[in-house]
Amino acid sequence: MVATVDGRAAVNGSAVGIGSPADKHLMRELRAEADVVLHGAGTVRADPLSARVPREMVQSRISRGLSAQPVGAIITRSGNLPRHHPYYESPTVIYITSDHTVQVDAQSVEVCHVVSIEAAVADLQRRGVRRILCEGGPTLNTTLLQHDLVDEIFLTIAPKILGGEDPLTIVKGPGLGTIHLELRSLVELDGELFLKYGVVSKP
Repeated sequence: MVATVDGRAAVNGSAVGIGSPADKHLMRELRAEADVVLHGAGTVRADPLSARVPREMVQSRISRGLSAQPVGAIITRSGNLPRHHPYYESPTVIYITSDHTVQVDAQSVEVCHVVSIEAAVADLQRRGVRRILCEGGPTLNTTLLQHDLVDEIFLTIAPKILGGEDPLTIVKGPGLGTIHLELRSLVELDGELFLKYGVVSKP
């Protein structure tokens, strides 16, 4: 995740524009090590993103025994997703945590109904997934933290202040109590901070 110094994780509903090119490069490197890239439906609606890595990272993935591209996974309760989206250009699993349906036009998309986010993660494990990279958004982050499904947090602090009423942070929803983190690495580049935390305890 990326946030400003005052904690804002989105501008006009999107994180685009907060992080630097270095932050985007780090995100691609994290994707290159993941079996699955996970997003909430709100993030997919807000950004024309995909779960893919650049062509130059494909061979490195293959040499580590990974697929050429990560599988994309989307969590939604409402099924409210665009019919067409760049996300669907590579293999994607859409997990619906309700009895709603979703209408997408892509042969590479598989739709699965599950009872919870834990069930979605368990399904990915049954598929042989070892590492899931969640890129948000904040509502999905909160749910994962609530259910003790987060091992590490990668957080970029951009040297910017945006202000505003009720700013969106990297988590959104019910209070989490206190989750204790352990700083595992810190890198500074042109005033931007790249932090890696381990989750060491839950409420």
